[in-house]
Amino acid sequence: MGIHAGIYMAAAILSAPVLTAGGGQNTAAATNVSFEAPQESGSGEAGTAAASRFVLPEEARVLVIVEGTGGSGCNVYAFERSSAAGSWEKCVETTGYLGMNGMSNHRHSGDKTTPIGVFRMNTPFGQAKALEGFPSDYIQVDDTYVWEDDTNKLSRDISKEGERVGGSGYAGYYDYAIDAGFNPNGIKNQGSALFLHCSGVFKDYTSGCVAIEKDQMAQIMKLYGKYGSGASFIAQAPKGTFEQIYNTYGTNQGLSPEGNFS
Repeated sequence: MGIHAGIYMAAAILSAPVLTAGGGQNTAAATNVSFEAPQESGSGEAGTAAASRFVLPEEARVLVIVEGTGGSGCNVYAFERSSAAGSWEKCVETTGYLGMNGMSNHRHSGDKTTPIGVFRMNTPFGQAKALEGFPSDYIQVDDTYVWEDDTNKLSRDISKEGERVGGSGYAGYYDYAIDAGFNPNGIKNQGSALFLHCSGVFKDYTSGCVAIEKDQMAQIMKLYGKYGSGASFIAQAPKGTFEQIYNTYGTNQGLSPEGNFS
């Protein structure tokens, strides 16, 4: 989908409605979309989100919540629970960076927005060596790896078009990364290579990923490793709008939820 955090490019003129974190809009006209819901009261768990209210599969053990705070800024929280009946306990709280054009539930390839929704994370990888406690399926990538545009998956076929995730251009940013799980079916023009990854040197924005400091990224990688593949989820929305995505996991072919969010 293009270069991520810290590799600056001019913002594209968007043809779809794009919402910046916190409910603001860019110059594109918004149609039937509003993220101006009042902030939740009494959740007290992760900014304006309540971890216990997300409807997730029984196997969910890790939940990362990304709360857009305006422009390309965000707060990031990670929770874990030991069983389906257990309570969510906060393990990580940090700030981070979103796409340069904020957040959107109508994102498309190249629009530099972070998708709104609830997704299952997958494919832990990185240019750095695995630390103790990292997932058993963690892949240390080099320049023979590509994240394919067509399939939205990691492969070792450099004849494919996509991001060379092991290349020097991503040094620092992809020390550790986990696919956020948006567009798992590789639907054309919806975007690919949208990760939770390290913030690297430049910290102003990404091209649609969520970037956090390396130490916090390592903590989340270890949480993923603690429970294995299939148990980690991520929820992304602007501040004060989580009420509108609590029940949306698994909808719309793994893309953002549709409809009027006012």
